[in-house]
Amino acid sequence: MIRAQVTDRDALAARLPSELAMYLRAREWTIRGRSGSGIQWVKMIDGEEFEALQPQESTIRDYAARVRDLLNVLGAAEDRSELEVLADITSVSMDVHTVRTFPPDNGPGMIGLDDGVQAFESVRSLVIAAAYAVSAEQPRAVQPARKSAEVLRLLREVRIGPSAEGSFILSVRTPVPPRLSVAQPALFDDDLTDDDESAEPFERRVSLRLYDAIRAAHQAANDALVGPNGLDVFTQAVPTGVSANLCEALVGLGGEAGHPFELSLRLAPSRPLRARMFEPVRFRRDHLPVLASAAREMRERVPEEGVVVVGNVVRLHREGSGTGEISIAGTLEGDDRLRRVWMNLDGEDYVEATRAHQEMLVVSVRGDLVRRGTRLFLTNPAAFRVTAGED
Repeated sequence: MIRAQVTDRDALAARLPSELAMYLRAREWTIRGRSGSGIQWVKMIDGEEFEALQPQESTIRDYAARVRDLLNVLGAAEDRSELEVLADITSVSMDVHTVRTFPPDNGPGMIGLDDGVQAFESVRSLVIAAAYAVSAEQPRAVQPARKSAEVLRLLREVRIGPSAEGSFILSVRTPVPPRLSVAQPALFDDDLTDDDESAEPFERRVSLRLYDAIRAAHQAANDALVGPNGLDVFTQAVPTGVSANLCEALVGLGGEAGHPFELSLRLAPSRPLRARMFEPVRFRRDHLPVLASAAREMRERVPEEGVVVVGNVVRLHREGSGTGEISIAGTLEGDDRLRRVWMNLDGEDYVEATRAHQEMLVVSVRGDLVRRGTRLFLTNPAAFRVTAGED
């Protein structure tokens, strides 16, 4: 087997001493001693002792060369390519979700432009759905468009890694604080309970919730295909993080043709957790219509509460002087996509809507959003007002 070696000085110098140390500690190397600007690590593998020298200061003149020597030892000790070892060192403090898609009629590592854009947007939606489920006091089957500051902060921290050949692969990398105290739960502790995960930082809880929600959605899709319960299996999984938003994001990963895809999770080695199996979750083509139907039905049955619609009145209809129907073309708070939303307004609000329509003024209204067929309806409208064009 040919194993690539890393000779790029910039790539080698970019690795911090802390990343090197956390990787060695996570791989169960032990410190034997210190010499000058380096730390001597040792590890017994199959009766053979390996010794590695880790530089402590990145400012020394030959830092890249020392990292190169360390990679050479690690590659030999682990019987792996230095490129693989370097990639793991780079993400030693990151939880990595890998999304492997299998688009048809594409070369290795390739995907159609539209499907590629949709894949990136869907990955972002998956992270948002999991982060909201963790941050919210109570999970919702339909999550609001407006997200908390905590969710938005996480989005700014999450990174997308490079693709890889063999299929089109996305890696979602979430930085997590390293575990420093030995008093905290360690890897392979058998007496830990699920409650211990609640003590994990927000970033780690989002990683776990995303995996658990994806696995629950996969199981619900399987059950819906063979059982009579239909949507019930999805609504029962809402406490685990399943939502219309998550199901729609999963469907988006399948692209226009609905190709299969696979998701997996590897926790940051710098923050080990109790032994949990993270088997890859693979979605088939026949899963995607079920997920799409579940998302649609959840949106039809479960309103999105407290939605603010801002836009222009584009249609009016009323018989007599009572309640009338209007539609607004505009955006939902927290979502920049242009939507058309229908609603019924009482007499005074309908009069204001008529004036706004005639004078082309912007209006806003708050209510509960539901989907009926292909239309969006705002029920329980309140606080209708003209927001632009007034003195």
